[in-house]
Amino acid sequence: MPLPKENKKYTYADYLTWPEGERYEIIDGVPYNMSPSPSRKHQKVVGELFAYIHNYLKGKTCEVYTAPTYHRFLSNHYPQ
Repeated sequence: MPLPKENKKYTYADYLTWPEGERYEIIDGVPYNMSPSPSRKHQKVVGELFAYIHNYLKGKTCEVYTAPTYHRFLSNHYPQ
């Protein structure tokens, strides 16, 4: 399948057919072209935030993860 076009709603199944190396995120059926890899400064800030939140959540039922991770939220669990 070619890369996404404007004015069409896309699904996770569509996303799986797109070429590797192209970074897209689908929000409410709309594909968004993602930016290139983050800078070193950005990664440093993310690392510090992760450490802070990770330490705060120790012993709690929540967990924190660093990027990249892929998420698929089911609309019946997350009302809009």
